Amino acid sequence: MRARFLALGALFLLNASSLLAQTGGYPVFETDTIPPAAYKQRRERVKAALGPKGVAVFFTNPEQNRNNDVDFPFRADSNFLYLTGFEEPDAALLLVPDGVTVGGKQVTEVLFTNVSDRMSETWLGYRMGPENAVRLLGLEAALPNSQFDDLLGKMKGVQPWKTRLPLASRSTLAAMVQDYREWQSLQEAKPKPDLERLLDRMRVIKSPDEIRLIQRAVDASVDGHIEAMRSLEPGMREYHVEAITEYMFARGGCESVGYPSIVGSGPNSTILHYTANRRLIQAGDILCMDAGGEYHGYSADVTRSFPASGKFSPEQRAIYEIVLAATDAGIAQCVAGKSFQAPHQAASEVLARGLIRLGIIKDQSELGRYFMHGTSHFIGLDVHDSQGSSTLAPNMTLTVEPGIYIKAGSPCDKKWWNIGIRIEDDILVTDGAPVNMSARAPRTIAEIERTMAEKGMRNAGR
Repeated sequence: MRARFLALGALFLLNASSLLAQTGGYPVFETDTIPPAAYKQRRERVKAALGPKGVAVFFTNPEQNRNNDVDFPFRADSNFLYLTGFEEPDAALLLVPDGVTVGGKQVTEVLFTNVSDRMSETWLGYRMGPENAVRLLGLEAALPNSQFDDLLGKMKGVQPWKTRLPLASRSTLAAMVQDYREWQSLQEAKPKPDLERLLDRMRVIKSPDEIRLIQRAVDASVDGHIEAMRSLEPGMREYHVEAITEYMFARGGCESVGYPSIVGSGPNSTILHYTANRRLIQAGDILCMDAGGEYHGYSADVTRSFPASGKFSPEQRAIYEIVLAATDAGIAQCVAGKSFQAPHQAASEVLARGLIRLGIIKDQSELGRYFMHGTSHFIGLDVHDSQGSSTLAPNMTLTVEPGIYIKAGSPCDKKWWNIGIRIEDDILVTDGAPVNMSARAPRTIAEIERTMAEKGMRNAGR
């Protein structure tokens, strides 16, 4: 057995050495990524829009302090990530289609990064550094971020376009942003229009690689919702359900959640963005859980509502059936050529008819008391992704998420109070019928109650 382990270890070291040699000593842990050529095509499209003398600089997000000497986990700016695939802090991307001289040659794009040295690798881990950025990301040139100001100074009489400038407080990125502001003010031409609209139009149409990564995030999220249904019991805290769900996200490869998980039971189910997740779940509660994982920067957004006791009460069942019908009506409108508002209009009509039938409202004008948000938003690198079009087109990804939220004290029969139900699915628009990417998460009452009767990781030993 020991000899087998030694052989496996030697094979691992051989493979690792080969990989490190290919990547200049930088370890590559992920292979399920977007290819460098795709990022290159995106940058070329932006450069084509800049025109003669045009220049654009994109900064990543700043690192954010949480408390004392502890920072929040770093997440790159979505536009910056979309154009580079680079996920480290203190970075900037320069696009200059007329060219600038770097290392004796003319280039049209330069990435500025932190350097990698023994000190940084000891304390912070691996950094890609300029050389590996060129090799692994396919950029024309990369330089230490300490040279950002010097290279800006070589470009005069150009026309910088407006881009998002981060409110950075840390020294490196803050200094780069300040250098850029000063350089920009010295250019004779006024800044050109904002590039955000161009990037919104680009980002709203997803490539096959992006759709694949979104599906990975959705699949891990669905696994989380299924395990939560199997494990949920009265007497658990909301954060117990949150922990089980997010464990499944990580198990599915997600590096993070796409947004703070919403796990609202009983009265908390009627709070749209409830994230405290501390309440003791009680028998008879409905639990509304809106939680999605983020895989390689791409976020899912899935909501399911299910009963703590494993069976819907008659009132919960009645509300749930209305919301499910509204969700299905909204999904049916996710068709190329339809208005982005079409799913909302269809879902709203179903919700209103259902609540009128139950006597909770008298006419559709009262719907806003119990359904007070939009039905859809795009998803991608941001959970509320770029709103790049008002008309649906193939390869767009969006949510359909109607809900009914009846708080205690609402002007209706008390039997409806503290019922908050939302059903949210992630939808891919195609040339034909819409694809429900999250359909595997139980949706019907029969599917949910059957899943909740199964044993989950929390109660498998009972």
